[in-house]
Amino acid sequence: MTYVFLAVLSYACTYYLTGLLIQGQLADIAEGLRQRPDAPPPGEYLRAVRCHARRAQRRYTVMAGSLLAVLACLLASWF
Repeated sequence: MTYVFLAVLSYACTYYLTGLLIQGQLADIAEGLRQRPDAPPPGEYLRAVRCHARRAQRRYTVMAGSLLAVLACLLASWF
């Protein structure tokens, strides 16, 4: 049961952190678009990339969460 808890916790933490990182990057890009006259409006850009951002968040969560879960379970089995 400990390993299941560690795996779920690993995936939850990485999902939250990757979401924060991706949303932060999107906010920076949208802010930079306001400075350029030839760029689309920030709201239009964010609507266009929302599905890609969610997909990237899931992919990075699976990769980083798996690595973190394996490391956490190995560390738990060692102690």
